[in-house]
Amino acid sequence: MDPRRYLRDDIDELAHYAPVQPLEVLAAEIGVPVDEIAKLDANENLYGPHEAVRAAVAAAPLHIYPDPDQAALRAAIADYAGVRPEQVVAGTGSDDLLDLVLRLALPTATATATPTFGMYSFLSGIARMKHIEVPRTAAYGLDLAGLRDAVGQGAGVVFIASPNNPTGNAASHEEIERLCALEALVVVDEAYAEFSGTTAVDLLDSYPNLIVMRTFSKWAGLAGLRVGYALAHPDLVEPMLAIKQPYNVNAAADAAARAALAHRGDLLAAVRAIVAERDRLSREVGALGWLQPHPSDANFVLFDVKAGDSGEVAAALRERGVLVRRYDRPDLANKLRISAGRPQDTDRLLDALGEVAPR
Repeated sequence: MDPRRYLRDDIDELAHYAPVQPLEVLAAEIGVPVDEIAKLDANENLYGPHEAVRAAVAAAPLHIYPDPDQAALRAAIADYAGVRPEQVVAGTGSDDLLDLVLRLALPTATATATPTFGMYSFLSGIARMKHIEVPRTAAYGLDLAGLRDAVGQGAGVVFIASPNNPTGNAASHEEIERLCALEALVVVDEAYAEFSGTTAVDLLDSYPNLIVMRTFSKWAGLAGLRVGYALAHPDLVEPMLAIKQPYNVNAAADAAARAALAHRGDLLAAVRAIVAERDRLSREVGALGWLQPHPSDANFVLFDVKAGDSGEVAAALRERGVLVRRYDRPDLANKLRISAGRPQDTDRLLDALGEVAPR
């Protein structure tokens, strides 16, 4: 008997999301100790979590189910974001909530502006929804007319990453407002908002079809615990709470997120250090002459490889224990995305780039 005959008929055609490999696996493959790797390929916060977060995780009641209503966490997030608790729902990272929005709305199609975060097309494909990709402009701006046409073709959910991953640029308030005038749910994914200083949260009261996604993965250094949240009109949050997995935020993640918010002053100081390192990254790598940076509002920079091949450069850096992100798609041809780390990580990158520079 073939067990695959019980599976959905399009299982082999579904797109696969390409996550980064665990650091220990990469270190073994490269032959470089973990503590000697400059991990600049996944936009993680290399400063790590606050010590109070580690203490909160250690003290979390792991033998007790977490609060399914997320009351304490939602209240803390609301205080941080400047909204009401009834406008907040938390999840296992923002990916969980992106999926929740699709299950809530069940649109016939979704849309986004590409190149962008691959999870939008991945989740749409799993849900058997048509996914409409609207190419960005030459400067990676939004094609608002194209997105409007996509809504006309049935896209009931529009995903916009702001700042966008991997291009780094943020959408303007005017652009978001124009999108919110369309007959669709507009999901603005603000995973990198703390690095940009821009947000659409202040538009929530004016546009009940707007959903703002946030995460603790980047600014708070909690990527390994998977905790994020959505901000929206209470009439959207209430059904999201109703259909989510009851215990979708585990006890350790809940405790960590609340501790991070309690110590956000210290964490935001690290965010400012990362922004300074991002600007240094653009300036000093760009000064090499063969890598051209794109402007970035996030914690990474997209570079055009002006001399040589991006795949060869990424492989050569990898051999030297420096990990960067290279994409295999036409609209990101010969480009590298490099995360902003700590000063010593940028130093390692610059030294390695000096060794692999085209001659």
